[in-house]
Amino acid sequence: MNLVASIAYSRQRGLVPVVAEVKRVIPKLAAEGRGRDERDAGLLARYYEEGGAAGISLVTESKHFGGQPGVDIPAVLRATSLPLLIKDFILEPAAVDYYADVIEAVAPSAVSRAALLLIAHLAGERLPVLLAHVHRRGMLALVETRDLTDLGYLEPLPEVPRLVGINNKNIDTLEMGEDQIRLCPEMVAAYRRALGGALLVSESAHRGPADVRRSLQVGADAVLVGTAFLVSDRPRETVAAFVRAEGALSVRERQGGA
Repeated sequence: MNLVASIAYSRQRGLVPVVAEVKRVIPKLAAEGRGRDERDAGLLARYYEEGGAAGISLVTESKHFGGQPGVDIPAVLRATSLPLLIKDFILEPAAVDYYADVIEAVAPSAVSRAALLLIAHLAGERLPVLLAHVHRRGMLALVETRDLTDLGYLEPLPEVPRLVGINNKNIDTLEMGEDQIRLCPEMVAAYRRALGGALLVSESAHRGPADVRRSLQVGADAVLVGTAFLVSDRPRETVAAFVRAEGALSVRERQGGA
């Protein structure tokens, strides 16, 4: 099952589609003295799956986030059957090929449940080529944007991406800013007009179930959460609380009230 199908399946079951992240270094916390996370990536992914996550996000970028793709990708793929989103600064087709080859070396069938992150403003004019190459290698892409200004990067694409992320924090500053859900109904409505049926993933800044509910209330289809799970002593239970967050909405909130 790929990430699009898994998000839909979670919604059908009345659960919040949560993409739960494994990340070795959290730059904001590293600046405050938190060391590298040396836990087994496969074990964390298994906890996330048991908590009800719809997918696993694995940060493989090494310079800033301490990623170790050659170790962690196989560990996650072997530990769980969930879709895997690979996050790196992918700017060339060769990087797409690298990740496809790593996945195929573990299990050729796993390629179909993999997705690669493509950051719209970093890819720039290369985005159409990169997106086409990701699809050619049998994977999905999640195209990440910062806000409405990045929709211009999606306009030259021959078809609308199936997954579009909206990052509540600034990747250009390694997400060092304050945790704040920036999505609002007007922003989501503009994305919908431009992208039609693409699934919108609200990324970063979800500190607890209340932040998850905010993203859902303004129109996101899924959320991507990292730090809240990585700093938790009980990641399985913390994921489960986020997955059940929508069930805590009051009737008034479900109807668009306060």
